[in-house]
Amino acid sequence: MLYWSKRQVQVCLLRTFLLIFFVFFCLVTVVPLRARGVTDTVLLSLQGAIKQALVHGIPVRKARWEHQMAALQRVEQRRKSLLPNVRLSAQADYVPALPTTFLPAPLFSGQEGTYAAVTLGQPWQVLAAVHIEQPLIDAAAQRLASAAAPATALQDLLVEQAEEEVILQTATVFYQALQVQASLRALEVNLAQLEALQRMAQLRVDNDQAVRTDVQRLQVAIASLQARRSELESAREALHQNLQFLCGLSAETLLVLVDTGDLVHPELSVLPAKQTTMYRLLENRLSILRHQERSNRAAGWPKLSCYAQAGILSQRADFRFTASDGRWYPLAIVGLRLDWALLEGFRRRPSVERLLLEIQRGEEECNDFTRMRAMELRQAKMQWDNALRTLRAREQALSLARDVAGQLQLAYQNGVAPLSELLSAQSALAEAETQYEQQLFTYRLAQVKWLKAAGLLRSLIEN
Repeated sequence: MLYWSKRQVQVCLLRTFLLIFFVFFCLVTVVPLRARGVTDTVLLSLQGAIKQALVHGIPVRKARWEHQMAALQRVEQRRKSLLPNVRLSAQADYVPALPTTFLPAPLFSGQEGTYAAVTLGQPWQVLAAVHIEQPLIDAAAQRLASAAAPATALQDLLVEQAEEEVILQTATVFYQALQVQASLRALEVNLAQLEALQRMAQLRVDNDQAVRTDVQRLQVAIASLQARRSELESAREALHQNLQFLCGLSAETLLVLVDTGDLVHPELSVLPAKQTTMYRLLENRLSILRHQERSNRAAGWPKLSCYAQAGILSQRADFRFTASDGRWYPLAIVGLRLDWALLEGFRRRPSVERLLLEIQRGEEECNDFTRMRAMELRQAKMQWDNALRTLRAREQALSLARDVAGQLQLAYQNGVAPLSELLSAQSALAEAETQYEQQLFTYRLAQVKWLKAAGLLRSLIEN
């Protein structure tokens, strides 16, 4: 029988108590928190959102996968053109009717000037051989291999283009969400003022200093703002979900967006058109087309390769090749092969003409992009200037609306101004605040569009 000491019993009881306390703590705290859907809070700036989107954005990941696949294909093509082609072949044949040929009869003790019918080989034949072939001269493959550098640059530029698209999309959604958030904040302030005004009007009604209609008019205005708040909250939730998807965050994550101020810094200068991602992309595609056209022209030139073959051969009257009396005969051959397609029915000419047309189209696309980019830059600068002028006008209107609303509220408290004028002033103030907040982020979006036109979207994450 096992006896425990007093200390062992105390330790066992203590461990049991701690285990029960831990289980109780998990049941009381962790489970209810999960049931209520408690989420993490992420403080997100524009720079942080773009960095998250560049890591988790689907277009960027697809472009990087395609870049890796293209790199593997280029390595495969390069090895195929440089390394020898080695293959092992083995075959076993049964020939029930052997070929017959005629040889001079004197070889078989026959009469001079006559021929004897001779059957060659035996019915069962086995051949195993190793074939090696190395291309020496292939102008088409060499010219196509020279397109590896522009092809690599093209894939890099496709990744850059996908990143710029993600940056633009993320910045647009970010500032749209901030715009709705600012409008909602201004509405909350106006709603709080109207609720305070309603309490004041109710107090005056109770003291027989105002009529019941004043309170009802305030209730109608408050109900209208509450409906507008529900619409803005739905829009904010939708934009936050879009931002969570772009940044690779879970749907339960609570986002707190932070505006970091102006996006365009004085030291930024417009990138020349030939240095933009799109122009370099078009230029590299044009270079690849030119390499393909040169390769197609050289496809009809002679091709020279060397080859070698070594193997063993056995023939028997039966299939017992592993018998002790079986004999195996070696064979080997080394040589050069010249391939020259002298006439192919003019099949290469249409492909060369098609590539020449694509080259002309590529050159026109480069020229068109230069002109379109200059026009886009002028329009973006015009929108930016207009947005700035409108923002300053909205700021002045907001300041004036605040002064008027403050004066009328003081006059209403003193019983000088009617409620209708105060409500009109409050509505004008709410409209001015909403327009100012919306215009502020319209100005930010205009800056983003100008950065896109100037080829400077990456400055959003570099600064």
